[in-house]
Amino acid sequence: MPEGTLEVIVVEGRNLKDRDIVGQNDAYIEIYTDKKYKQRTKTISNTNNPAWNERFTFNIHKGDDTIHFDVYDADTVGRDSIGNCKVKLKHVFDDGKFDEWVKLPTMLGLASNGQIHVVMNFRPS
Repeated sequence: MPEGTLEVIVVEGRNLKDRDIVGQNDAYIEIYTDKKYKQRTKTISNTNNPAWNERFTFNIHKGDDTIHFDVYDADTVGRDSIGNCKVKLKHVFDDGKFDEWVKLPTMLGLASNGQIHVVMNFRPS
């Protein structure tokens, strides 16, 4: 796998599965290639279709082959998992870019907990 800089833009989410009893999600996303170093979007309150439009930069090292997106609903105490997904970086390395809606599959993968729109650009070092 090549080394370089990966720019990740978390654009928006749609149809996020509701985790709140009253109201809608207060959603945010944790993004990482390595669990020791996570970055996080701001929390968008009371919507199941949040727009983040946030940009993150990751240094990609040999062996980094997947980027993870964990979507949460922030609560007064703690958080609820809405869903998570991962993207193989090979898609980004091959084309230099990635612009897709990524599904948040349910446990069995038969349904979806919503989708997030992710744009990525890779610059080899």
